[in-house]
Amino acid sequence: MLLMNKCLGTIAYMGGVMSVPERFAWSWTQMILYNKDYLVEPGEDVFYTRAVVSYHSAARNSLVEQIRGDWLLMLDTDHGFEPDIAVRLLHLADKHEVDVVTGFYQFKGPPHSPVIFALDEAGEKITAIGDWQPGLELLQVGSAGAGCLLVRRSVYERIERELSCKPFDVTPPYGEDHSFFLRLAKLGIKAYCAVNVKAYHLEVREIDLDDYDRSDVKFSDRMLVEGRN
Repeated sequence: MLLMNKCLGTIAYMGGVMSVPERFAWSWTQMILYNKDYLVEPGEDVFYTRAVVSYHSAARNSLVEQIRGDWLLMLDTDHGFEPDIAVRLLHLADKHEVDVVTGFYQFKGPPHSPVIFALDEAGEKITAIGDWQPGLELLQVGSAGAGCLLVRRSVYERIERELSCKPFDVTPPYGEDHSFFLRLAKLGIKAYCAVNVKAYHLEVREIDLDDYDRSDVKFSDRMLVEGRN
């Protein structure tokens, strides 16, 4: 008799690039080890996978096609996060009986506002959420980024069955993430942000002389004596 572990769900990252930041690689590895100890029971498992194309819409749809188990957690490779991020998101989704939960993260550029949005009553106009009531475990949102997004399988099945499209197909002028959340609104599916479950955008930038602080540098006695203009 062939015995197989029960697959609880899927955790995937957005691949399709030749390299990923070291901070993400460390976060990903530590999360897998943590999940082994605190998420799965004997006879259970989590499926780990990745997208292998760089175009976001196609990449996210490919992750949906790979889903095993009852849920899919997508993680972007330009993020860092704590090892318990999957356990905490799943705990909140189960506790509050919700189907879509995003972790909290901020834009890379100033003013580094949260990547969470509200929708108007018509479900069409998207506006940024800048503040919220303190003490909340979950904040209802109209849209968000998909860089730290937990969604139950049943949501994806409803989108494909009732809207006849793939979940992350682009609806201009929006990107694949807003397009997904607009589909949720059409189906009456509520989405939430776990404001205390944080991922952190990682920044890579050039270093130039504007970053050079000479105040703490001990200079050599030798000076440049020859140069050309």
